[in-house]
Amino acid sequence: MASLELIASLSETRAAEPTRVSAAAANAGPVAEAAAKLRAEQEAQRKTELLPANLLVRLDVDAARFVQTLTDAATEETVLKYPSESQLAFSRAVMAYLRARIES
Repeated sequence: MASLELIASLSETRAAEPTRVSAAAANAGPVAEAAAKLRAEQEAQRKTELLPANLLVRLDVDAARFVQTLTDAATEETVLKYPSESQLAFSRAVMAYLRARIES
């Protein structure tokens, strides 16, 4: 998993890239057209790579804990879930024990 520091400096790196415009681009030949098409495809791919992920925060009532789920925006795949299911199961068991002790 990439660190947030790398993502934060990514825009600075791309902003610092020089824009390359050549005089040959005005005479759009087949090579220049193919290069422009390739550049457009790469830019479209780069934009999809930079989509922010979705963060869902919900309350697990039985465990009495907040659960954060980070999903990839492009694939809708769960990237990270905290706490894990085993941690939630432990919290649920502890909370059930505490509730039983209070009620008795």
